[in-house]
Amino acid sequence: MSETILIVDDTPANLGVLVETLGAAGYQLMVAEDGEEALAQTAQTQPDLILLDVMMPGIDGFETCRRLKARAETRDVPVLFMTALSETADKVKAFAAGGVDYITKPIEHDEALARIRTHLSLRRLQRELQEQVALKERFMRIAGHDLRNPLCLILMAGELAKRHAATPEPVVKLVNNIADGAMQMRRIIDTFLDLRSPQPGAAAGRIDLGLLAAAVARQHEHAAGRKQIAVLTEIAEGLPLARCDAAHGYQIFTNFVSNALKFTPPGGRVTVTLVRADRRLRAEVRDTGPGVLANERAQLFREHARLSPRPTGGEESNGLGLAIVKHLVESQNGVVGADFPATGGSVFWFEIPVA
Repeated sequence: MSETILIVDDTPANLGVLVETLGAAGYQLMVAEDGEEALAQTAQTQPDLILLDVMMPGIDGFETCRRLKARAETRDVPVLFMTALSETADKVKAFAAGGVDYITKPIEHDEALARIRTHLSLRRLQRELQEQVALKERFMRIAGHDLRNPLCLILMAGELAKRHAATPEPVVKLVNNIADGAMQMRRIIDTFLDLRSPQPGAAAGRIDLGLLAAAVARQHEHAAGRKQIAVLTEIAEGLPLARCDAAHGYQIFTNFVSNALKFTPPGGRVTVTLVRADRRLRAEVRDTGPGVLANERAQLFREHARLSPRPTGGEESNGLGLAIVKHLVESQNGVVGADFPATGGSVFWFEIPVA
């Protein structure tokens, strides 16, 4: 199906020439003689591109474009202005109104066709990208739902096997390994779903960040024990509640603690600290790992960053954990960062507003 172009011009001679030229090029055409008619037509049918005259009776092209961009159904339709105005200020005004390009009068038809084809091609690519993103979002929702159920069954079966009195100790150790792997898979699923959902300023809920920090630390004790790493908590007393989504807070702590365990060598130490910092709560996860080279620190919170430190126990690293933490913290109106003391190790921290 050929693409549709709306031509908005109050001069019959211009309309006739454009209709003949674009019709011969194979485009479907809509015609309006002023801005009001263009707005009425696009409320019913959305074209793929709009050629919009600047000087028209009633509302001019600039105002027509602003109104088109204010409506959801026409916001993404590219608008090319047709104008005899040559002043830079007028061209700037056209772009400020939402136009993507302009064609000067008298119209050179080969040039006009080239510009039109370029912007229609960009529009096609934009739509394809939107469709791919929508498909990925749908897949993530389905995968998250369908994978959680069998993982829950694995965790439940492992717990029952450990409680069975006749289960040999070597089997219990193997079951613990299976449970750890299943929990990590579930965290990965939750993380990717969380990466998709939060929006800046969407913080909701009042949570006890201290309880959350202590719970995450306890959940990682088994994984830490396999590397003889001590997990400590230092949580100040009398802390106020935090203004934060509980699921996002859990995911933030989980990523920081698991990341610290991953890069801390056997026999090391990971300390989770929580204190008040003015109108925020400041959480820190300190480790005794190798730290990060000064010239690599700017990449820390970027996706798929490839840094020199490697996991010390053969763990996998996909380079997404810290990028996800940054996204989640900022979605809760917080800030995130990392420090590297001269004495060694790393301190990854985040601050969340007090409720």
